[in-house]
Amino acid sequence: MARAIAKYIRMSPRKVRRIIDLIRGKDVVSAQNALRFMPHAAARVVEKVLKSAVSNSKQNENLDPNALRISKAYADGSVTLKRWRAMSRGRGFPVLKRTSHVTIEVSHDENLASRTTAQHKVTAMKKEPEIKEEVKTQKEIKAKETLSKKSKIEKKKETKKDKKQTKKDK
Repeated sequence: MARAIAKYIRMSPRKVRRIIDLIRGKDVVSAQNALRFMPHAAARVVEKVLKSAVSNSKQNENLDPNALRISKAYADGSVTLKRWRAMSRGRGFPVLKRTSHVTIEVSHDENLASRTTAQHKVTAMKKEPEIKEEVKTQKEIKAKETLSKKSKIEKKKETKKDKKQTKKDK
């Protein structure tokens, strides 16, 4: 299980939580695709944290990124910056600028691992014969090209010989 934390994000936890609630429990690939196309600014932040958690699991625990699932995801409140806005009659109105900490944990999922390995085996079996056939055709094409080049050279030599013989005959 790998974890990534982004601290002091200048966004309220409420805005981040609505994005996190959409991806919690999903596999990493589908969560990344969902975050990539969301129009919310919080999606960019969550996407970065998710990417960091995946790279942590890959680097520290040698896990396959395609076999990971988001096990925990939450946004906690952090410090609140207190500012003041001027109002009428010399009053001040408080403005609270909230920040948040975003935490995402990913863990290895056996079902995803078996599914991805099975898919890799199937695609590898399908692709191998096609590649061999392409190689054969490329080899055949090269062989034909060399034969055609040789035949062209031989024809030129024959024409030169014929010209020489015609000159001698005259």
